[in-house]
Amino acid sequence: MATPASVAVIQTVPLAHLFLAPENVRTTPPSKSAQAELKASVLNHGLLENLVVREADPARDGSPRFAVLAGGRRLTVLQDLASEDELPADHPIPCIVASSDTPAEEISLAENTVRLAMHPADQVTAFSKLLDAGASVSEVATRFGVSQRLVKQRMRLGNIAPEIIQAYRDERIDMETLQAFSLTTDHARQMAVWEQLSGMAYRPNSYQVERLLTSERVPSNAAVAVFVGINAYKAAGGSFLRDLFTTRSNTWLDDPDLLNELAMAKLTKEVDKLSGDWNWAVPMIEVDWQTTAELGRVYPIPGEPTDDEQAAIDRHRERMDQLESTAKDDWTEELAAEYGTAHSEISRIQGEVDQRTSYRDEDKSIAGCIVTIDRDGSLRVLSGLVRPEDMPEPDQDATATSASSAANDSERVAPPVIRDTDPRAAARKKAGIGIGLADDMRAIRTTIVKTHLQHDFDAAFDLTVFEMARSVFADGHSYRAKALDISANVTPDRPTLRVNDQDFSAWNPSMDEIDDASHLSFDWMEHPDSAACFEAFRALPIDEKKDLFAAAVARTLKGQLAFEHDALPEFEATVARLDIDFASQVRPTADMFWSRINKSQLLEIAGHTLGADWVNSHAKQKKTELAAAMETAFATGDVPLGVNTEGHAAALGWAPPGFAAFDGSADVTAEAPEAHQDAPPAETASEPANDDTAKAADTGTTPEPEVPEFLRNVS
Repeated sequence: MATPASVAVIQTVPLAHLFLAPENVRTTPPSKSAQAELKASVLNHGLLENLVVREADPARDGSPRFAVLAGGRRLTVLQDLASEDELPADHPIPCIVASSDTPAEEISLAENTVRLAMHPADQVTAFSKLLDAGASVSEVATRFGVSQRLVKQRMRLGNIAPEIIQAYRDERIDMETLQAFSLTTDHARQMAVWEQLSGMAYRPNSYQVERLLTSERVPSNAAVAVFVGINAYKAAGGSFLRDLFTTRSNTWLDDPDLLNELAMAKLTKEVDKLSGDWNWAVPMIEVDWQTTAELGRVYPIPGEPTDDEQAAIDRHRERMDQLESTAKDDWTEELAAEYGTAHSEISRIQGEVDQRTSYRDEDKSIAGCIVTIDRDGSLRVLSGLVRPEDMPEPDQDATATSASSAANDSERVAPPVIRDTDPRAAARKKAGIGIGLADDMRAIRTTIVKTHLQHDFDAAFDLTVFEMARSVFADGHSYRAKALDISANVTPDRPTLRVNDQDFSAWNPSMDEIDDASHLSFDWMEHPDSAACFEAFRALPIDEKKDLFAAAVARTLKGQLAFEHDALPEFEATVARLDIDFASQVRPTADMFWSRINKSQLLEIAGHTLGADWVNSHAKQKKTELAAAMETAFATGDVPLGVNTEGHAAALGWAPPGFAAFDGSADVTAEAPEAHQDAPPAETASEPANDDTAKAADTGTTPEPEVPEFLRNVS
């Protein structure tokens, strides 16, 4: 049996008497962010872990000295705080004084090796408690020395079902996949996707989660389905699918657009009841943490119990206190039932008191409410929400009385916790494009660009040299035993989940052309010897070399849509240079495009192209009927019935958002070459509809709700 180490002694040592021991094994300096995090923790919470020291030779003046064997980072932070006058030089530091039985290096190694950082899932719970107590994201970030982005990322995990968070704890999924589940706050939908993916032989990834959460069918136990009701959905013409291969009864609703329209119509009725009482009211099917965190909040005046209610509460509490003091051996089922009854009565009375909670008229004049669906499918009203522009501010020039009143106003209104949004989701939302549709349209657009790029040597050459030069001279590379340290990978022409989808080939006809390499010269590649192969290549005519070069470059092009927030300017400038007529190469069908955007956006596009008369005659159609009508109106060939010549010409000249160069991407446009900056911006589906279109949309059976500006960019 190993002999236990000698018991260590804990004592306080003045900071000035501590120095870093040369035996400390941690020699690699920590990152600036890690050191800042530790410094914030020490400043806000004190030293939470003792230093491990060993007594050293005294100083010249005879004062004692202690070498820090473990805790060098903490010592550096303490010394920094002392130099900044945050701590006195003689501040007492709790230390474990190690015995001389164990070598100093071993103590340092053990202390640094056994340490384990908190699991990110545990941070969710810890940060949530602080935010629920009234702390803002910036305050939490400052107190713990972490970025606001990290705090917000952890809070997004709070929208995810506990079973999925546990899967992350068990390392069955990674952080990126876990965050993908936060696309919806509906635990039923999350679990439906999790059950589908977790049974596979391989580890789920974030892309699969995103696609399945935005797929066409909705489980009947999802909150939105429970809220609408299966009977109401069926009465509106909705179809569904029942899973007959499980022991439980599973029903999947086939038409999420219809389901959402019914839900919005039902929520809008509740909004109409509240609009007269509040400054604003909006319906939202799902509300995540970030949505409410971007708004301030006013708190209601709590209800007060009557004398009789308070007496009853006191009586029940007194009896519960008596029962809690009962000895264990004397406890009976009757006493347990009596205790439960008393507890239930207190809850019932408190519930009645809570119902008398009310908001002041002056609070309602600046605040609003979101009418949404709770996780169990019931109606939920989030009241007392204040937009940033409606937040009260104290009047600096007011009298003492009015200034005091203004201060009270600002104190009773809690400010927003965060104000920014995810740029990727914001860009998609502005364009009116969902994740799945963006994947498909990105692949179609990029394949079209590839087919043009492979026939333009100059454009391919410029793009390649630009990327190569920037990589070599800007980033730098170490020497490797190759003639050129360049890698080229063929990029896919369809999204991962479309690999076996036969329909996608019809949607993306440019795939056939990019797959055709019959115009290229490959005889030189048949030589088995590298030297002979290279000689044969050198002997090719320059035009054949150019064709090979451009075709190879084209097949490595990475996809993007112009409206995406991280769209690369060199990509868009190349698209503009190729001068592609996208409208003639992609014809949107009902299945591929029209059925996958909302009805108001359909009517808006129709208003820009087909005209107000066409919109007025189709506005009352159901979504599926309208999508089919749009496919007919935008098809090539003879002018369809009900479409005038000018409208059909405009439809044939229309391309989906994000296809034209620099379409909808403000950041990219700012970096565009001068030759293209004067070009008028292409119309996108995110532009406001004209008055005729708006009126036509209002005549539909389920009009789109008017959403205030502050909510339009919330992801």
